[in-house]
Amino acid sequence: MPTTEENSQKERNKALIRSFIEEVLNEHNLLSIEKYFSKDFIEGSPPQAGKGGEGFKQFLTEFFEAFPDMHTTVEHIVGENNLVTVFLNGSGTHKGVFKGVPPTNQQVNIRSADLYRIENGVITGHWEVIDQLNLLKQTGSLLSESTGKEFKDARVVWIRDYA
Repeated sequence: MPTTEENSQKERNKALIRSFIEEVLNEHNLLSIEKYFSKDFIEGSPPQAGKGGEGFKQFLTEFFEAFPDMHTTVEHIVGENNLVTVFLNGSGTHKGVFKGVPPTNQQVNIRSADLYRIENGVITGHWEVIDQLNLLKQTGSLLSESTGKEFKDARVVWIRDYA
């Protein structure tokens, strides 16, 4: 049976992730990343894997330029020991170039499952699985299976980076 202190720590960890999502992902305040990430932060998700907080910040900079009105909602959040798993649902408009895909002005919905490791009140690691195939379909970057056509070259690179 978890102790009161263990439950309290899980709640603090979940609150940290909720705050991070609101301040960084919803308010697009990239300067706050330093407040949430440790200096030895590990990014485990391609294509930023191993690039730490700066790699994550660079990715989000490009992402927010492409989807300037992106807003993320927490669907589920679970904490266990020093780990927090969160299922996210983001929506926005594709208004800028992203990974070689020109703007389509299409509304998109992006779902992900993220795992955060927390030590001493800061995020020390992050891993995620993103429904990138659905994003590519929504922006018209991936041709429908019914057309029988190949992927557009510039748009395959992003999906290949995650393989």
